[in-house]
Amino acid sequence: MVYVLFETPGGFALFKVVKDGKLKDVDSLYKSFQTAEGAEKMVKLKAFKKFKDTKDAMKSVEKLLNGKVSKTLQKFLEKNIVEKEIEEELMVADKKLAKTIQEKLGITCKTGDKANELLRCIRF
Repeated sequence: MVYVLFETPGGFALFKVVKDGKLKDVDSLYKSFQTAEGAEKMVKLKAFKKFKDTKDAMKSVEKLLNGKVSKTLQKFLEKNIVEKEIEEELMVADKKLAKTIQEKLGITCKTGDKANELLRCIRF
């Protein structure tokens, strides 16, 4: 299984990929997301952390843009991955952020075409 970190304007979301075998064919991944039912069979929302306010959101975005982990994101990942002792990989959009998460929290992260396509499918 694989998890996906998804940043939204409202907060951070953590999805679990239910059918990670479908990730092998990146070019046709979008087909699984053409309907709500298809998307539901691919990913499940495991956790969501809403930003406290605009200031919190702006601080988090600023850190993300620099490949750093905000306090909000760190607490979110600690609570939902580290404390639950989840050892699966975490797909992240940004390589710098992935490296920082691995160094700071010890979570194995993955970036690249599969991660980008999956995040694009979730977004739309």
